[in-house]
Amino acid sequence: MGIWHRGTHQGNDSNPGNTLESLLGISENNLRIPDFGKIEIKVYESEGSSLLTLFHKEPLPRATVPKLLKACGWKHQEAGKRYKKDEKSFRSTTYSHRYTVRGFTIGLTADRIEFVFNPLKIGMKEADETGVYRTYGAWFNDINGRKNPHFSDVFKNHSPHWDRAKFSEVLRAKLDNTLCCIYEERKVDTREEFKYIRGYLFSGFLEEKLEKLFGSGDVCIDFDARTRHNHGTKLRIDYTALPHLFAKSKQLF
Repeated sequence: MGIWHRGTHQGNDSNPGNTLESLLGISENNLRIPDFGKIEIKVYESEGSSLLTLFHKEPLPRATVPKLLKACGWKHQEAGKRYKKDEKSFRSTTYSHRYTVRGFTIGLTADRIEFVFNPLKIGMKEADETGVYRTYGAWFNDINGRKNPHFSDVFKNHSPHWDRAKFSEVLRAKLDNTLCCIYEERKVDTREEFKYIRGYLFSGFLEEKLEKLFGSGDVCIDFDARTRHNHGTKLRIDYTALPHLFAKSKQLF
């Protein structure tokens, strides 16, 4: 694996993972290793600072994300240019150990993982990094005047959430055997090339570790949606914390 390989899906965010699958001669998520069974493949850039996506799962109730966009979204930076003038964006990388500057956090109960909004936690005087509003207080004044839905309609009673038992069930089914490969990236002319330098096999998902990792800030939930396209709601983890989710790990190369 320690040689450079030309990417098979140039210009695509999934290029590193798709290239690795092509090298292994497998269809997506269909690798099998004796004594382990089906393997989930993850890739992580050696010099990267981004979080590793574990899986996508939309919150309940159904159609929550479109409601969040209407109630709490802001003008997309490409609205009126690449997209229509009314295009809104809703993005939030959200942790359970602190609030975001917009007042969002993740709450954990015995039965649920909840997306929580507390207006009292908004950094009202802080400058809005998107540039859409002067401050986050101005953003709040805008969303507080909206109807159909108002943000209180989205967060009362049936606030956006995930059933904890089903959440863990999906995690176990998808990640119980995970091959994570560390790669380096370079460009030759305009083409991306990858070198896979280390590979680890993780097995034995530990459900009880998930809440601890939420609490330490190593795990988060990431919303990334715009009016006409939802990029998916993701469970993400700091790569260095990945081994703590599993009972066993083995370096393959």
